[in-house]
Amino acid sequence: MNSQQPLLTGGEPRGTSGYLTSSSPADDVAEVASVAQPKGSATETFFHIVCITAGTGILQLPYALKQGGWVGALYIILAGAISAYTGNILIKCLYHKQGTRLRSYSEVVEAAFGRYGRAIARVLKDFNLLGVSGIFIVLAGININALLSGTVADSLGPQFWIAVSSVLVWLVIVMAREIHDVFILSVFGTLTTVATVLIIVWLGISDLEYMHVRPPTKLVDIGMAPMSLASICFSFGGNLNWPDLEASMQSPKRWNRTLALATAFIAFIYLCVALVGYGVYGDLVKSPVLLSLPPGIAIVVANAMITAHVLLACPIILTAVFIEAETDLNITSTTGSSTCERLYSILFRTAMMLVIAMTALFVSDFSKIVTILGAVAASMVVFVIPVACYVRLFQGQREFSVLEYAWCTLIVGVGLMCLFIGTSQALAKL
Repeated sequence: MNSQQPLLTGGEPRGTSGYLTSSSPADDVAEVASVAQPKGSATETFFHIVCITAGTGILQLPYALKQGGWVGALYIILAGAISAYTGNILIKCLYHKQGTRLRSYSEVVEAAFGRYGRAIARVLKDFNLLGVSGIFIVLAGININALLSGTVADSLGPQFWIAVSSVLVWLVIVMAREIHDVFILSVFGTLTTVATVLIIVWLGISDLEYMHVRPPTKLVDIGMAPMSLASICFSFGGNLNWPDLEASMQSPKRWNRTLALATAFIAFIYLCVALVGYGVYGDLVKSPVLLSLPPGIAIVVANAMITAHVLLACPIILTAVFIEAETDLNITSTTGSSTCERLYSILFRTAMMLVIAMTALFVSDFSKIVTILGAVAASMVVFVIPVACYVRLFQGQREFSVLEYAWCTLIVGVGLMCLFIGTSQALAKL
């Protein structure tokens, strides 16, 4: 696959508002590419976005409101708006040069800041995605071991289940060639998240009738506001996968609308959990919120749902990483025309999964190390770099209003704040 794909002639020029027009270059590229490989619908993309974004971070949201007060609900809306905006401008950057579409996040950075910028961004991006996947595997293994506590499988230990989780992820990874192939995982991953939200809301509201005195709450805590906003913003991270998802769509012109709907849905379920969790348990709420809920079978089910979600999200995240790496290595398994290419793809993905599994199993304090470096990587690649690339690539093509410059500055400021707070918190836990 060429690094830049020519567009069909006769298409209308791009808009400059950050939204692709109805007869956009994205559609023309999709029409050419769809001959070679299957494409997904906007519905599939919606589920992918929700599954990738709305993960375990949802359990920390009531505590984030405890830190910042009720105003934290506005932080959720702000973080959602930032997430949707950076997702839109990142895709717009793919089409910044008339007649071509860049393939990936890394190529966008290269177009804006050269090959050294690309190298730095690529390291940050891949470390973040691979590190998150490793943490998900560790979390799944620990949760499975806890769920089976008191059974005949209790003696196997968390290390065994981490290894089993790695094998399960590997099986999906080697079978899936494209994002389109893991659509069913996104559906079930989204359903597990919704089920967890319903359990939290139901148990929280049910617990109200047994409370004689409501725990105290506060409107705003200025001192803890930055930490509260940072925690919430990290729950909206996910735009590293957006170029791959947009490329997998039958109609890329529907990307902005699909992303907006998915982000609005995510913000809605986040608000449900945050408002119920903090409203019921107030400043006594714990993190994760499941620790504040009354024990019982519902909590066991919620933990099982979270475990299923991280296992389902892992292959989706890794598939996007491996597709870009295989393209760079000329392992073009996307064509499906060569047995050798498919074999090389399987060997490459197997080798990478072995590295992730061995690191998760045998590197001491793996989760803490990833959390520290991930705070730096996520803050830069999710917030700062997309805005910097957008301004750099389009500054000579269009006029930026004062309001847009202010909005971009706010996003960069939030990203740098998340970097400082996330790194500080991670170092404090060592």
